[in-house]
Amino acid sequence: MDIDQLRTFDRIVREGSFTKAAARLNVTQATVSMRMRTLEDQLGGALFERGRKVRLTERGTTFLPYARRILTTLLEGEDALRSAQRGHVTVATLRSLAAPLVGNALVRFAEAHPLTEVIIAEGHHHDVAERVHDRGADLAVMGWPNLDPLLDDIEPIAIFREPVRLAVAPWLADEIGPEPTLDRVFAVVPRYLLIGWWQVYPDAVSAMRFRAKTVSTVSIGPALALAEAGHGIGYFVETALAPVLAAGRLAVVEPVDAPAIHRDTALVSIGGGLSARPLVAELARLIDEEAAALGMGRSAGRR
Repeated sequence: MDIDQLRTFDRIVREGSFTKAAARLNVTQATVSMRMRTLEDQLGGALFERGRKVRLTERGTTFLPYARRILTTLLEGEDALRSAQRGHVTVATLRSLAAPLVGNALVRFAEAHPLTEVIIAEGHHHDVAERVHDRGADLAVMGWPNLDPLLDDIEPIAIFREPVRLAVAPWLADEIGPEPTLDRVFAVVPRYLLIGWWQVYPDAVSAMRFRAKTVSTVSIGPALALAEAGHGIGYFVETALAPVLAAGRLAVVEPVDAPAIHRDTALVSIGGGLSARPLVAELARLIDEEAAALGMGRSAGRR
């Protein structure tokens, strides 16, 4: 039994005809017939009922899923070998940093390595942490410090810090006025938007819920929609906020009685050092450089 026989068997089933199968495989009908006779001899009986219309016998119906399983495994193996030749890198990242940080670095990486396969898996911190734990990525951008006891041996390549700013619709910022207190802020905008940028909310962020008249716990998309429509105020990380500020859709307010807030994230290498994995090392360098360009780098955290 060989692969050509299995491919021919599968093609006959798909086409319902020896003649059409031969045309699809770019071989003669005699070759197709010979392959099937040889395969049937090896399997101990007929696989097809031959006539005006070709039909599978009971033996052929039984054998078909196993033949296709072999062909599928072969295709997967061939694809894995091609991927190994081209190179392959998987990055797990916080969703909020997928586009501004990893995406921009990936553009530069793709220019230098147009055939390298890259997979980007994005999600919340626990999604990224799960991939790190399962060794399901080469690099990860995750929340920091790491609070998962199962990942207590993780050492970051670099630690990034970015400001988190209180933002609201521009006309409400004008109404709130300069150097406001939190009481003034929530008198004008009663709804506080609690957004999960952190593994655990900082105390100052959590405390805001007791100052506001109502609280909505939301993800970034709904939070932006509510804030831009004037129905809430919330803390937004700088990378997510910058394009919205530039477009004039939101404005920052800085209450005099609110502390400065930030978020730390880390770039982590999974599965050993970078020295033996040049493609992974190069993408890590580009992500690190992109973080610095975005004003996120913190030199004290560099490894």
